[in-house]
Amino acid sequence: LDLISHCRILFHHRPCHKRLWRWAVLYPHYVLSEIAIVSTDLAELLGSAIVLSLLFLSLPLWAGVLVTGADVLLILAPLGNPLHTRLVKVSEWVIAAPVFAVLICIALIIARINVTWGQAFNAFAP
Repeated sequence: LDLISHCRILFHHRPCHKRLWRWAVLYPHYVLSEIAIVSTDLAELLGSAIVLSLLFLSLPLWAGVLVTGADVLLILAPLGNPLHTRLVKVSEWVIAAPVFAVLICIALIIARINVTWGQAFNAFAP
């Protein structure tokens, strides 16, 4: 279940959920959960806007935010339930392939260098 459906089930008037319980625990839980969702969405929006600004130096940050927002709307708006479509599965594989390639490259780089692992881990000790 998503957050809204789950909270609606919890907020429904039941004999086991007294009014004090709903107002003291469940409603604040819902509000805090929504704040957390908005905060993570804002962090993703700003992160992708910063990346666009770094990739394209002439693009200001506010334009990166607009491009990212438009991109999300163009991808998610036509889809009914975006988590259960073929487009999402294809995009996951398109993202996973370069990540896996980077993992292989890093593993090859680490395998080719001569590292004294004891000294390398001692560098992290305070």
